[in-house]
Amino acid sequence: MKKTLLKFMAGSGFFAPFRFANRHKALILTYHRFSENEKTYFTSRQLFREQIRYLKKHYNIVSLTSLANQLKTGSQLPQGCVAITIDDGYADSYEIAFPVLKEQGVPATIFVVTDFLDKKSWIWTDKMRFVMSRPREEELRVKIKDEVLELKLNGENSRYTSATRINNRLKKMSDDEKEKNIERIARELNLEIPATPPDEFAPLNWEQAREMDKNNFSVESHTVSHPILTNVTDERLKYELKESRDYLSDKLGREVKIFCYPNGNFNERVLQTVERTGYESAVTTVQGFNENGVNRFALKRLDAEFDMIHFAQSTSGFELWRNKLRARVN
Repeated sequence: MKKTLLKFMAGSGFFAPFRFANRHKALILTYHRFSENEKTYFTSRQLFREQIRYLKKHYNIVSLTSLANQLKTGSQLPQGCVAITIDDGYADSYEIAFPVLKEQGVPATIFVVTDFLDKKSWIWTDKMRFVMSRPREEELRVKIKDEVLELKLNGENSRYTSATRINNRLKKMSDDEKEKNIERIARELNLEIPATPPDEFAPLNWEQAREMDKNNFSVESHTVSHPILTNVTDERLKYELKESRDYLSDKLGREVKIFCYPNGNFNERVLQTVERTGYESAVTTVQGFNENGVNRFALKRLDAEFDMIHFAQSTSGFELWRNKLRARVN
């Protein structure tokens, strides 16, 4: 019933007034993973193409670089502007997203982890997704500090959810403690985590990154190793920010100016260090639109949804309005 109602709302132009109300605000969309066909928590090629076509019809798609420059100068934003971003730098962003964006003639930005592209490390959250995908058991008990998690592993969705539950606990730990716990859990399940990510978690390569960067798909910084920056020392923080920026600039042959906080975690210490390192703006995972006067180092984004109905609802601003209304009522 709910899905039928949403479908009617999307097709009837119900969300148009919300798009109109937010037309002077900038929307930044976040994507992560892509797949050839429909797959849980991935954006399929066909869906991505439909979403890009929808954005072209209802919005003014701009590059994040131009949007950041306009926010920096305080110049008037284009009406209904939206920028497309992709986090982490998986191979599927090149294999699936890049051809669609070229076909549709629209810009995008991808935030990459330099050690990941160098195949020196995983995106650490994938390690637990790998571990949870392997056991034959359909139920597991995993201890994280003093908490015991009862996990269901009876399908792709439940295994992904179980990995997410564990990762959410690990995110609160120091980087060293987090890695030790990942290794312990794998060891307890008689699993060995490969030194480099298998194909399902593989990064794009530098040749692909340079090709994308030269073809309207700006490559920007997402740190060296994707740690939770609020959990690292000042020295490690400076290294993750400066080394990734300098290394990327050298690889791409141009200055890298935009940063993305891993997992969206930042505080005043992290934000100020990003600015001092020489970046000109940074994006978060805080949900919302952006207006002139916004802090350029705390730009809000919206997650791209996994179906067209919720995508239309979210990008219009309806969902944010509804959530605010609910919060007031409660």
